[in-house]
Amino acid sequence: MKMLLPILLLAGSAQLLAQSVVSGTVKDGATQEGLAGVNIVVKGKVVGTITDTDGKYTLKVNQAPPFTLTFSFIGFHTEEKEVTDANATLDLVMNEESLLGQEVVVSASRVEESILKSPVTIEKLDIIAIKQAATPDFYDALANMKGVQVNNGSLNFTAVNTRGFATISNTRFVQWVDGMDTQAPLLNFPTGSIMGLGELDAESLELIPGAASALYGPNAFNGIMIMKSKSPFEYQGLSAQVKQGITNSNAGGSNPYGMYSIRYAKAFNDKIAFKVNFSYMKATDWTANDYKTDRLQQQLSDPKADNSMSPNFDGLNKYGDEAKFDVPIGPPFGTLNLARTGFKESVLLDNRDANTIKGDAALHYRLNDKVELIGVYRYGGGSSLYQGQSKYALRDFNQQFYKLELKGDNFFIRGYLSATDAGKSYNMDALGAYTNEAMSPTQTQWAPEYAQAYVLSLQGYTPGVPAGNPTAAHAAARAYADRNIFDANGNITIATQSQINTIRSNFFQKNPAGASFYDNSKLWHGEVYYNFNKIKWAEVIAGGNFRQYSLFSNATIFDEAPVDASNPKRIFINQYGAYAQISKTLAEKLKVTASLRIDKSDNFDAHLTPRVSAVYSVDQNNSFRASFQTGFRNPDTQAQYIYFANPTGILLGGVPACASRYGIYNGGAYTQTSYNDFKQSGGIINADGSTSGGNSSLLQTANVAYVKPEQLWSYEVGYKGVIATKLLVDLNYYYSSYTNFLGEQYVVSKAPTTHQGTQIDAGSLWYPYTNSPYTLTSQGAGLGLTYNLPKSFVVTGNYNYATFSGQTTPDFQANFNTPQNRYSVGLGNRKIVKNLAANVNFRYQDSFLWESSYGVATIPSYGVLDAQLSYKVSSLKSVFKIGGTNIGGSDYRTNWGAPFIGQMYYVSITFDEFLK
Repeated sequence: MKMLLPILLLAGSAQLLAQSVVSGTVKDGATQEGLAGVNIVVKGKVVGTITDTDGKYTLKVNQAPPFTLTFSFIGFHTEEKEVTDANATLDLVMNEESLLGQEVVVSASRVEESILKSPVTIEKLDIIAIKQAATPDFYDALANMKGVQVNNGSLNFTAVNTRGFATISNTRFVQWVDGMDTQAPLLNFPTGSIMGLGELDAESLELIPGAASALYGPNAFNGIMIMKSKSPFEYQGLSAQVKQGITNSNAGGSNPYGMYSIRYAKAFNDKIAFKVNFSYMKATDWTANDYKTDRLQQQLSDPKADNSMSPNFDGLNKYGDEAKFDVPIGPPFGTLNLARTGFKESVLLDNRDANTIKGDAALHYRLNDKVELIGVYRYGGGSSLYQGQSKYALRDFNQQFYKLELKGDNFFIRGYLSATDAGKSYNMDALGAYTNEAMSPTQTQWAPEYAQAYVLSLQGYTPGVPAGNPTAAHAAARAYADRNIFDANGNITIATQSQINTIRSNFFQKNPAGASFYDNSKLWHGEVYYNFNKIKWAEVIAGGNFRQYSLFSNATIFDEAPVDASNPKRIFINQYGAYAQISKTLAEKLKVTASLRIDKSDNFDAHLTPRVSAVYSVDQNNSFRASFQTGFRNPDTQAQYIYFANPTGILLGGVPACASRYGIYNGGAYTQTSYNDFKQSGGIINADGSTSGGNSSLLQTANVAYVKPEQLWSYEVGYKGVIATKLLVDLNYYYSSYTNFLGEQYVVSKAPTTHQGTQIDAGSLWYPYTNSPYTLTSQGAGLGLTYNLPKSFVVTGNYNYATFSGQTTPDFQANFNTPQNRYSVGLGNRKIVKNLAANVNFRYQDSFLWESSYGVATIPSYGVLDAQLSYKVSSLKSVFKIGGTNIGGSDYRTNWGAPFIGQMYYVSITFDEFLK
């Protein structure tokens, strides 16, 4: 300690003695006006500053000359200038340049490299593309990227998918914001734009379609998207934005839309800086009101048929009608296969709000010229809808992040906590089913009353119902059995509404039964990274991470209380990972890179994930690439530990710690298909597991194995280059093979079991998670083109082809859910005339088969036209923008059960203190 003070004083004196001060003005070469917001850094260090509103700057550097300053500003050619005088005046003129092929990316190799020399396919939105996106939220502009497919479960819940196997809740794709995984620990998938960056703070977005597990871990199975926010040192001042507009659709009519954002950042000298962000989006959600289509049976009949009068109708956007049951009446009438009357989505929803609240605060402290300490708090939440096996109304859902990071130019040490709260969210299927049971219990009241009314109507004893007409008899029987639930006009009664409100507020799988679920889950993550940039013979990086899932749903989702309902236990899952990568350039043309990662999880064996790639650069502007990639994905937390007794059966996690006590795995169940055949033959599985009647030889054992990690290997080849300085071409082809593909298999239990002391009879329907025994393959190609036309016009386009093959069974769905053909074309100009910019884009996709546990159907093809026009008023430091999405188009759906999406028209004003 006695020596510490003199050492610190000596270090401080040395810095003081070596201090240099550089000042000057940076001007726009075209206008000769001062250029505000130019980023100026000392090359190889974190120290730097920005120019003020007049283009002036002053930078203090604790280093004696010579050293190099780098001047960068998006859309302008980056300049490097050497400083040789300790008190230098350095003025500079920066000129605009085409960014064609000039972008630098980080995510492909976890080191900075030219996008032309990336070893794998990568897409990027820079700060200009984000600002000029022809959509109200730049997140929705991802749909125009090569290789990207988006699905919309709600107006503010956009799911990003790449390379097939698309879902609304995509657990095979990772979304990072400033190095933090935005997946919700309970839901296991990225929460879309709810936890994404706002436009005012977004600096860049990079997206890798395809396997990225070798560098980013298990969940980056089908791709990763990395969003980077603006540093408060480099982007200072006040900015604010107001967007106001309307949404319009045939399904939901016209409704107001508003988004309001503000950002403020300030740097105090060159040591401390902070920023704060806040945004609020308020809208009425798109409407899902397909009440005539059967959720599961539509593929078996005319896709446009009205099946709503069927006795066992399961409405696509109705809830409470999912379970089907047989009611024996006896000869000559036989057995009725019935479903309860479902409630329309509009009836069960407490509101149609689609609201998002996002906020964050960050404090940056530069310990010295090479090391920076960052503390971050981030909040995101609101109201939305998402769809898995059931549909969920997210109400006051929120997710919070706390991060501390120490980083330099070649390393970082990062730790963060993600915590989620379900708020007042609820399950729509459960809400409908429990309301039906509360108003009229199926077994003791509703079914007997239905059967009695049906027989009497069929025999001609019901006034106004002709004898011998089964359709009319079914309608009369349903109306009679539902008489206390719906009035004569088909509207719910006051008593029914009261039950809906009560059940919505009670918790699922609790007593009394309710539809709400609870979430107090956390994700702890620690990570280190180091770039050995001083090694001369190769480029070497290495890193590792530890992650812990701390899950608690109070037994509303997870199996935290299999025996004692009053004593749920928090579930912990630990994961460890480490990776290394070596790159070597041979003969100045060929760069070869090899990566290897090892991961271990509590419930699964250690797994190695290699990647090998080669990039051959013909010259600075043209490169060919080839790679062999592998990926793996641990079953997500729900696939491991869920216990979800919904109206159609029990969804069960597949690790032994959760599933072994129920006896469903390893031969303890029959396939659902064989059970249905057995029922058709007149057979019954009794509560104790014995069978009665029918042909029991039809029953086939389902050999369901406990879950294990998914695996894939993929080959990819591609070319990226600039031709004749005006045309950027990006071409790729991939072939992927998947093993142990994870899904749910529908089975019927052989023996009775218990849960929380209550018997579950044999013959019950279960949906255990398991792996497919078959190998699935997919292949595809993508072509991206960017062409610089005269007078600053830029035309863009991309085409994507994807196909799938592999053996599946009626009880196991692959859920590829991807159009075979998609394309997008766009035309933009950020300077049509001075201060005027425009962007227009059209995208189209084929019809395709959508498969999920929610339902199976063909999604029709559709095309969407988006456009925006913006004008900059320098005197007001503001940009005025008008735009529209799906302009002139009709309603469309991105997936089965989703809302109908119409048009959106909006105007916005963006103020930026440093705008010139």
